[in-house]
Amino acid sequence: MKGLSWLLQLLTGICLAFLVSYHFIVTHVVGGLQVNEVMRRFHELKLFYAVFVIIVTYHAFNGLKIIAIEYGLRRLGNVFYVLLLFAVIYGLFLLSTV
Repeated sequence: MKGLSWLLQLLTGICLAFLVSYHFIVTHVVGGLQVNEVMRRFHELKLFYAVFVIIVTYHAFNGLKIIAIEYGLRRLGNVFYVLLLFAVIYGLFLLSTV
């Protein structure tokens, strides 16, 4: 794991620690779990969840790419970026339909 890929993996991991903590606090400590309240909160934090989807997806697929490269499957590295792009587009599409 070298260079920019490693640095982005580290940075997205740090970001995820904060984003997951914020999500947990907003969802389970401050807010209730009634449907109307959850939907109101979701619409207020739509940008947060879009960023959350992008960072989680990048972190996951970059990790899979790194694992594939370490196991000698270097040619699969670019496949993970294509899958990452489709996963981000699909995740953002799903967020926009709610």
